[in-house]
Amino acid sequence: MLAANKQWANDIKEADPQYFIRAAQEQKPELLWVGCADSRVGPDQLIGLPMGSIFVHRNIGNIFATNDLNSLAVLEYAIDELQVPNVMVCGHYGCGGVHAALTHSGIQPVDLWLDQIRFIYQRHEPELARLNEQQRWDRLAELNVEAQVHNICRNTVVREAWKRGQEVNVIGLIYDIHDGRLKQLGLEFRSQAEWQARYGEGRQ
Repeated sequence: MLAANKQWANDIKEADPQYFIRAAQEQKPELLWVGCADSRVGPDQLIGLPMGSIFVHRNIGNIFATNDLNSLAVLEYAIDELQVPNVMVCGHYGCGGVHAALTHSGIQPVDLWLDQIRFIYQRHEPELARLNEQQRWDRLAELNVEAQVHNICRNTVVREAWKRGQEVNVIGLIYDIHDGRLKQLGLEFRSQAEWQARYGEGRQ
């Protein structure tokens, strides 16, 4: 690992001697990526942006928990300090966290964390019950992305940014691990008015 890092650093400096000098001065990421901790869905590889372009928050199940200080701190820093214009929630098909939320529950930390996805399942159970197992797994992954986009849009940090006219685009995507492609879900909000037009104030 260290040998690979050394080779990578040497290759970068050979191609661009000033690269690390510039990178050390400041970061100006183009987006905040809220994604799953799954080792197959690293954002740098998925969208091909250079180092320094993505501010990243990852956890099991790509959850933006409204009571999680880590999530809240990342969002606040990204928007208020870094002025990141794009917030992207990216789930993925074949997500082990979503599957675990479908198949079992318990009292271990991961189980308690995934309760947040189980609540989404319960809200959409009539729709999901009509699907076969694979379809249910895929659809819940999509609904989970939608729920996390909603949690971000209703957060005070985002609302205040919109109120003062700051550019914040909240986008929901899902990644298909079977073909490497990102899929749009029709979840793109550039203002509180756009978000409310779809969801209103009362959605939980």
